Amino acid sequence: MPVLVITGTNTEVGKTVTTAAVAAAALAAGRSVAVLKAAQTGVRPDERGDADEVARL
Repeated sequence: MPVLVITGTNTEVGKTVTTAAVAAAALAAGRSVAVLKAAQTGVRPDERGDADEVARL
């Protein structure tokens, strides 16, 4: 099972959108996909986070 890590050195540089695009392309190619956001700061428990945004996109 290959693992792809998407990382960036700042906020608001496109990591979430890139992750969603790569995941969508893999799904379209018939691959199984799991997206994991290991840690996220600055989001209240009742707010949607980046993993939710990837699923939405």
